[in-house]
Amino acid sequence: MSTRFKTLLSGMTLSFAMTGTSIAAQPAPEVIFVHGAHFTAQSWAALQNRLDGQISSHAVELPGRNDQLKPSAVSLDISAASLCQFMAKISGDKMLVAHSQGGAIVNASLGLCPGETITDIVYITAVAPLNKTKVFSLLSEKDDEYYYSGVKYNESSDLLEISDQDNFVATFAQDATASQKKALLEVAVNEPGSVGASKVKLNEDRFNQIDKYYVYAKEDKIISFESQKKIAATLDLKNSYEIDSGHLPMLTRVNQLADILLNIYGR
Repeated sequence: MSTRFKTLLSGMTLSFAMTGTSIAAQPAPEVIFVHGAHFTAQSWAALQNRLDGQISSHAVELPGRNDQLKPSAVSLDISAASLCQFMAKISGDKMLVAHSQGGAIVNASLGLCPGETITDIVYITAVAPLNKTKVFSLLSEKDDEYYYSGVKYNESSDLLEISDQDNFVATFAQDATASQKKALLEVAVNEPGSVGASKVKLNEDRFNQIDKYYVYAKEDKIISFESQKKIAATLDLKNSYEIDSGHLPMLTRVNQLADILLNIYGR
């Protein structure tokens, strides 16, 4: 890890959302949840509660949210390095579960902490850019149109700001109930703009040795079903699953998503 990474990371406070009472090594892998753009570790809380007692899980809080870093400093590599720092505190094998932009952060992390034993990666309606590929290269113009109906880029702050809450909810979770929409807005945050503008440096040999799964969200507007299929086609998947949901099945389809993860976990 470079001196620049170490300097930036030393000033960060990483927040842990953990299920279980111990981080000691266990025969089964520890599940690490990696959130997507505009959200925090808290976005996994309902799913973690549903899995409590069945899976030992931890949710990383990526930089640029509950810390003092400037958005312009929060690159893809810094985000991936913070994931590595988080994983280093947890013993044992790991299963990484990534949502949306979190898929790029997971892929980028593989070359930064080669000492971590990662057995599986589960992409939940996520991007999964390969080596030298931009984070959102396989998304469509329609995906962008939906996204920017509720978000605008503030060039002066380098933030992707939630500019229209109604449109943000309608595009990210059109299938949410009234209470779920309220919960969504309570955990949604502005997003550092630099992360999604990067190209991934992927450790391809390591990537090819990991079992990979994809969970499609068939009604997603942010990463459409068609875009998800293009992304998944670039991966050598061990299995895939489908959920009739928008972009946030961990909010709107908790039980169904939990069953899928339990199936993968107990394979």
